[in-house]
Amino acid sequence: MANKKFQAYWWILFASIFLVIKPVKADTSKFITAEEDTLKVGLVLSGGGALGLAHIGVIQALEEAGVRIDYITGTSMGSLVGALYSIGYTSDQLLEIARSNNFMELFTEGRNRRYITNYERTFEDRTVATFPISRSGIELPVGIITGQNVYTFLSRLAWNVHGTENFDLFPIPFAAVATDLETGEAVVFRDGYLPDALRASISIPSVFTPHVIDDRIFIDGGLIRNIPVEDALELGANFTIAVDVSSPLMPKDRLNTLADIFTQSFYFRIQEYSEIQRNMADYLVEVDELHGRYTAADFDKVEELLQIGKRAGEKHLENFRKIAAKQSIPPPPRPGVGDTGSLPISQVQIRGNTIYDSEYILNQLEFEPGMYLNPDIIEQKVTRLFSSQYINNVTYRIIPNDDYEYTLQINVSENIRDEFKVGIRYETGTQASILLQSNFHNLLHNGSLTRLEARLGDRQHFLIDHLYFGVLGSRLALRSSIQYQSENVEWFSAGERVSRFKHQVLRGELSWANYFSTNNMFETGIRKDFNYQSDVINPDSIRASSEDFHALFMRFTRDRQNRRSYPTSGEKLIVEGFLSDSFFFSPITFSSFKFFYDSFYPVTDFMSLRNTLYAGYTTGSDLPWTFWKSPNRYDDTFGMKRFGGLMRYEANSRNIQLASAGVQFEPFYHRFIGIDVYSARFLRNWDFNFSERDIEFGGSLTVGAQTILGPIKAIFSTSTLNNFRAEIQIGHQF
Repeated sequence: MANKKFQAYWWILFASIFLVIKPVKADTSKFITAEEDTLKVGLVLSGGGALGLAHIGVIQALEEAGVRIDYITGTSMGSLVGALYSIGYTSDQLLEIARSNNFMELFTEGRNRRYITNYERTFEDRTVATFPISRSGIELPVGIITGQNVYTFLSRLAWNVHGTENFDLFPIPFAAVATDLETGEAVVFRDGYLPDALRASISIPSVFTPHVIDDRIFIDGGLIRNIPVEDALELGANFTIAVDVSSPLMPKDRLNTLADIFTQSFYFRIQEYSEIQRNMADYLVEVDELHGRYTAADFDKVEELLQIGKRAGEKHLENFRKIAAKQSIPPPPRPGVGDTGSLPISQVQIRGNTIYDSEYILNQLEFEPGMYLNPDIIEQKVTRLFSSQYINNVTYRIIPNDDYEYTLQINVSENIRDEFKVGIRYETGTQASILLQSNFHNLLHNGSLTRLEARLGDRQHFLIDHLYFGVLGSRLALRSSIQYQSENVEWFSAGERVSRFKHQVLRGELSWANYFSTNNMFETGIRKDFNYQSDVINPDSIRASSEDFHALFMRFTRDRQNRRSYPTSGEKLIVEGFLSDSFFFSPITFSSFKFFYDSFYPVTDFMSLRNTLYAGYTTGSDLPWTFWKSPNRYDDTFGMKRFGGLMRYEANSRNIQLASAGVQFEPFYHRFIGIDVYSARFLRNWDFNFSERDIEFGGSLTVGAQTILGPIKAIFSTSTLNNFRAEIQIGHQF
C-alpha cells in the first residue's frame, strides 16, 4: 500500500479503474496452465493507486523475456491490472486503456441529468456535501461515492467472463484479496462474479462505500495483505515474482503535520504485513523510482508512471530471461480481447427490490426477453435507472443458460435513505449564502417525499415541499408547498437608485403534475401569496404592489440540458402563465406570461454555441414584486437570466424582451471560457415597435471552472446601461 499523505490515500482507487475499453468474448481454450512444467510462476501485483500503472511496464518486460505466467494474484490496483491480464487483455491493450481514460469522469458519481426526474431538476446540483439521516440524527456517510460508475465499467471489462464463476478457469488462474470489515481478516476471492471481487478489493475506506457480498462487508485488501505472495503459492505457484509499487514509511523530517503523523501510524501495520509477504517472494521487483516523487493520486501523470514501469521492467529484463529459461513450455499466444458481441437474452431477473415491483423497474429499463444486448445498450438503460431518485445503485450480470441463450440479472439497491445536504455560495454584491436541505422518504405516509429547505444570506428562503405520488413508481404527483421569502430590493429609475424596501412573502401552493417523469412536464395549480413591504425608503417611487392575492397557474417545462452548470448540449424551455382575477375572489387583477428558451449546440468536443430567448408580458395595474422582470436575479423556476453589465434590480420592468448569443470553450477538462452578447428591451407597455432608442446592448467574458465547491466564475461585462462590471461567483446557484 502506498505510504503517502492521508489525502492522497483517499484517491488511491482513481487509478484502479483506468481499465475502460470494450471487453468481448475471448477464446480461453488457447490459454492453459502448464501442470507438467517444473517452474510454475505466480505474478503478484501490489496495491498503490496511480502508482500501480507501473505494473504494466513490468508485465511488458515479462512478455519480452518469454516468461510464462501461470498464476496471478493482486490487491486493490494490482487486482485490477492482474484481473484484466488474467482474462485475456494484452499489455498493449492495458497501455491503451491507461492512456485513453479520464479518471475524474470515471470516478464521479453524477447522475445523467437527462434521466433524472422533472422534480429533481428543479433543485439538483446545488449542494457540496450529503449526510445520511438516521433515528439518532445526522451521521457521516460511510463513503464518498457508491462506486456505481466503477462497477458498471468493471462489468463492461469483464463481459467475456460474466458466466465464469471459477477464477481458476480464466486464461490465467487469478485471485484477488479484500478485507472483511467485520473481522479484519483477509479474504481471497477465487470464485464468484469477477466485478464483485474487484469492487471488494478496491473499496478504500472513506472513499468508497464498503462492498457487500452475501451479507459480508468488504473493504480494500491492502489494509491486511497489500502484496499477496502467499495466495499465489496457494494457487499452485512454486516460484513467485512480486511487484511492489508502494513507498516506504516517511522519514522524520517529513512528519510535520497531524495528517502526516496519522498516516504514518496508520501504515505501520500495513508495512509490517507487507514485509512478511516480500520475504516470501522468490523474486522482488521494487519500483524505487516512484519513491518520494509520485503519490497514489497522480493520475494526471499517466505517461510518466507508465515510462517508470517500463524502465523498471527493462532493469530486470535479463533476470526475467533467466527465469523463462527454466520453464520447459513457452507462454501461449495472447490474441487479446476483441470487439464486443451482442448476446440473445431469454429472460430478465430483477433482484434486491423490496419497495418497487419488478414490473415497474423493467418498464424503466425497457428490457424484453428475446432482445440482443451488448454493454453499450445495457449501460445506457442502467444509467437511466440509476439516475432516478428511487435507486441508489444498479449492477448487472449476463449468465449463460443451457439452451445457448442468456439471462440478464439486474441487482438494485433502493434509495430509502433520508438525507441532509449543504450548499455554499458567494457572489459579488450579495456576499456569502448557505443552503440547508433535507429529503425524507415516506415521512408522513407511504408514497410521499418531503423536502425541507433553508437559504440563509442576503436573500432568505424557507420551504416545506410535500409530494404525494400514491402508488410507488407513478409519474404523477400532488404537490403542496409552503414558502417564506425575504429580500432587500433596490428600485432604479434611469440608472439611479430611487428607493428601497424589504419584500417578504408567505406563500402556499397546491399543484398537480407529472413530477416523476423524465421528459416534458405539465403543471397546473393555485398559489396564494401574503405580501409585506417593510423598511421602505422613498415609497412613492416603488411601483410594485404589496397586495395579497391568489392566482391560478400553468407551466410547461422541457429541460434536456446535459448539466446544470456549464452545459454543453441540450435545450431548456419554460412557458408559464399566472392569472389573478376577481372572478376567483382574488383582491387584485393581473396576469403574467413568461417564455424562456436556453439552448447549447456542440460544435466540437471543446466548443459549443449558445443562444437564449426570454420574454415576459404582464397586464393589470397592480403587479406584485415577484412578477416584475429583473435580469441577473436568481429565480427558483427560471434560474439566472443574465444580461451583461447590469447590476441586480437595475432594470426592473413589467415587460421584457431579451436575446443573447455566445460561444463556450472548454480548452482543458472542466475549465471554461464563455463570450456572450446581449440585446434587450425593458418595457412599461408591451409592443414590437423596435428602435435603437429603446434597445439596450451588452456583452460579457466569463472564465470559470468546475471544482469540488461547485462552479467558480469570473465575469467581466459591460452594457449601454452600465460602463463595466467585474463579478466573482463561487458555488452552485440557489
